[in-house]
Amino acid sequence: MNARTNVTEADIWERIIHPGGAMSKDIARRILEMDFTSEERQQMHDLATKNQLGQLTEEEEQLLDHYCRVGALLSVLMLRSRRTLKTAKRGS
Repeated sequence: MNARTNVTEADIWERIIHPGGAMSKDIARRILEMDFTSEERQQMHDLATKNQLGQLTEEEEQLLDHYCRVGALLSVLMLRSRRTLKTAKRGS
């Protein structure tokens, strides 16, 4: 098996979300609707504050890491979704 080492988590998720190749406009719009809840945003803020003070438990550190990874991936997917919609607009 010849695995590409420069494949990102976002690349893998994109193939799962739209296995046929290019992202559809409908999927792009749906991705742009995704977001954290206000409770999750507050929890992330609280965890970040505790992290700055060096007061995170190991469990909290893992949770903050999970939020950061999901947030980063969501940002990449949203960027690609915006690009898909922008390209579709130009092609119309």
